[in-house]
Amino acid sequence: SKSASVADFEAADVQPAAATGSLPVETPETLPSISSGQTLTGAKKQYFGEPISLSLKDADVREVLRSFAKISGLNIVIQPGVRGTVTVELESVPWDQALDQILKINNLGYELDGNIMRIAPVSVLEQEARRSQSLAQAQSLSIPLRTVVKRLSYSTAAEVANLLRQGGAGGILSQRGNVIIDARTNTLIIKELPNYIETVLAVIDTLDVPEPQVMIEAKIIETTKQFSRSLGVAWGFEGVADAAHGNTTGLEFPNHGTVDGGVGLLTGGANGFIDLTLGNILDTFSLDARLQAAENEGLINVLSAPKIATLNNNGASIQSGVQLPIQTVANNTVTVQFVNATLRLDVTPHVTAEGTILMDINVQKREPQLAFALPGATSAPIATKEARTRVIVRDGGTTVIGGIYKVSTDQGQDRVPGLSNVPLLGHLFKNRRLRNENDELLIFITPRVIKL
Repeated sequence: SKSASVADFEAADVQPAAATGSLPVETPETLPSISSGQTLTGAKKQYFGEPISLSLKDADVREVLRSFAKISGLNIVIQPGVRGTVTVELESVPWDQALDQILKINNLGYELDGNIMRIAPVSVLEQEARRSQSLAQAQSLSIPLRTVVKRLSYSTAAEVANLLRQGGAGGILSQRGNVIIDARTNTLIIKELPNYIETVLAVIDTLDVPEPQVMIEAKIIETTKQFSRSLGVAWGFEGVADAAHGNTTGLEFPNHGTVDGGVGLLTGGANGFIDLTLGNILDTFSLDARLQAAENEGLINVLSAPKIATLNNNGASIQSGVQLPIQTVANNTVTVQFVNATLRLDVTPHVTAEGTILMDINVQKREPQLAFALPGATSAPIATKEARTRVIVRDGGTTVIGGIYKVSTDQGQDRVPGLSNVPLLGHLFKNRRLRNENDELLIFITPRVIKL
């Protein structure tokens, strides 16, 4: 078949809509700018040019590229050294996609400067890019650094400085940039190129903001199983919190609504671990009223009601208990050792962007097991029960931890003085008493964001 000429391409193969010169959609702004050293063979891109059809065989690539000036409305400059031929069969493709393919098969790239497109071999453009980069680096070395002193109010200077230094070249600081820390005044001394200073200060201002404070209110009560069930906290795991209840983190945890109504029972634990149950009480005011009434009636015993404030993402620790003296005898020597019998609660709050509070909770209970102490031993075994969990509640909402049991045994004898000592008949005037008590500890935790 006969080779098509560029004149044939211009006269016949360009669609009428594209042959009228500059097109409204294909202004230079619509053509993606490719920096020096890049080719049109890179990542996938969209094409916006008017469709054209062309059929060429062994056409001079320089003549073909000049023809695209009329189609695109761009001024095309062809670098010396551009050579090659073009053989294509394209039907109704955007003109910029056609140009893309022609450049690709001839290992060419372009540099766009306003309305001027300079086409050159890829190797030439890459060499120019490296030379331009080296020149820019050399020029930056001659630019004097600017010094800015920035005192921080809420963040630690060392932590912010480490963030600024991360990333190396191409990070927040330039290669010549440096940060000096004055720990005494919590101040950053920044030495940086003038065109980097604004970005560095903007990053510092974003980081140096006050973290919200969270007031952790805990209430540790001792009660019977029957009362905890009537309160509605002898729970199962039937429900989980969702977005409607303030859970926006994707985490699931037990959620049992308000305090007036039981929601099932949970069987006892095994292996000596805390039989831990969790719940989320939405009506904190009603809960406080019920607990106050129960305390007045003697149904519960409030062991501790501490309050502690902590910063967001910082842990708070609450500990309640006593030191028990344990007396042991060894080698005719009496030794007294004090053992901590404590209930420890560690809470780390995380205030979410939506205003809910995510809490990491660790509960630990330590009790000496005097009944298992070996004769002559210098200490008694310590029973430690520990549980870790993560819950989420609304600001001012209450979560509660149950299933921490305290078992006590009372053994004794009731008798009538004198008559109980009569032989044979004395048994009629005395009786043995054995009473087992099984109390449950409930821990109510209410986080509140403190408004500054």
